[in-house]
Amino acid sequence: MSMFKDFLHNLFYILTPIFIYVSFWKGVGFHRNRKLTSLFIFLLCLSSMILSMTFPVYIGESTTFDLRHVPLIIGTIYGGWRVGLSLLIAQITYRIAFIGTEGLFLSVYLAFLCFILFYIFSKYHITMSLKRKMIYFMLTLILITSLTFVLPSNRFADNRLEIISYMSESFGVYAVVFSLVIYLIERIRINERLKSDLRKSEQLRLVSELAASVAHEVRNPMTVARGFIQLIHSNANISNNERKYLQLTLSELDRAQSIISDYLSLAKSKKSELQTINITYTLDKVRHTIQAYALMNNVSVYLDVPSQLKINGDEKELTQVILNIAKNAIEAMPEGGSLFLSASHTGQNVRVKIADTGTGMTKEEVNQLGTAYYSTKEKGTGLGLMVSFNIIRSWGGHIQVNSQINKGTEFLITLPTVVEIKDEHETALSSYNS
Repeated sequence: MSMFKDFLHNLFYILTPIFIYVSFWKGVGFHRNRKLTSLFIFLLCLSSMILSMTFPVYIGESTTFDLRHVPLIIGTIYGGWRVGLSLLIAQITYRIAFIGTEGLFLSVYLAFLCFILFYIFSKYHITMSLKRKMIYFMLTLILITSLTFVLPSNRFADNRLEIISYMSESFGVYAVVFSLVIYLIERIRINERLKSDLRKSEQLRLVSELAASVAHEVRNPMTVARGFIQLIHSNANISNNERKYLQLTLSELDRAQSIISDYLSLAKSKKSELQTINITYTLDKVRHTIQAYALMNNVSVYLDVPSQLKINGDEKELTQVILNIAKNAIEAMPEGGSLFLSASHTGQNVRVKIADTGTGMTKEEVNQLGTAYYSTKEKGTGLGLMVSFNIIRSWGGHIQVNSQINKGTEFLITLPTVVEIKDEHETALSSYNS
């Protein structure tokens, strides 16, 4: 009964920091600061690890067992290699200073194995499903247990049977605890993503309702006003200053019209009919469309697209998405630069990449992209990107944004590919290039 109670205490030390992180740190929004978040994860894992080592599970009179490696692995996977290495050093230091050197080799050996193997695993776990993560966790634990049997038994215990028995029991306990901890953490992360998607869907719904009720009524009087301003602008009797002011008014009216068009794009309730699109044709058309605007801003446009890349979608909407992102990329290079339009075939998907060498964005700014009324531009509304994200999502794809300050930004648009080549644009592309 005492051993079971000690095990529950160790389990409590492991689970409590998870709930503290979710309810306190993420609850008040501190998780947006990456450095502070890494430090907080380190402190939580450190306290959990020290408590587990200080109050172990007693098996008999001389044998103890604890869950010290769980916080080390969690910190390595979710906090990064710096957090993991710091926890490894802290674990070894505490072990020598407060517990002693008996059995030190086994403790250090297992700690290093956990850190190295799960650091390698951490590079791939983000793209895995929950089921695959659980399987890979179990396989990694089996590998750690097996590698313990490689060294001579006298380095660990009096005989090999003793170490096999101890490691087998440890594997069983760690497998159960890890399954619980990883499932809990991943379910929390999934719920957070679902909440974020729900908030964005609610924003989209509200903006769509606003667009449907206001946009048409606003556009009609603006069209009349623009017509009369153009009429006055064409009068030869007005001064140069007056002509300049009228031109400024026209440009602002055009910008308002563009915003209204974005609203109306959000308000479209019917789904467009999806057809087979030739990505090569679309990207080549976009390059020619933005070439003049790029030259005005001292930006060079490069195109690298293999032939026969096909997707299902709406050509006009895809052109709108790529043009919107490309235009934003050009505006992100006020001192000139390079814009790269490329596409490639990856598995069952087509990946379109739009990259620039502009000012870049912080991680916090990237996370806000696609949200209504958020824009890094002074006069932007964020509706253009919101429309773009919504269009790609409706086709079963997604947009990933990678950015570094003063290095540039890349948009990766991933869409399901079309295997069969039956596209009317193939002929159009040939005539277009000729």
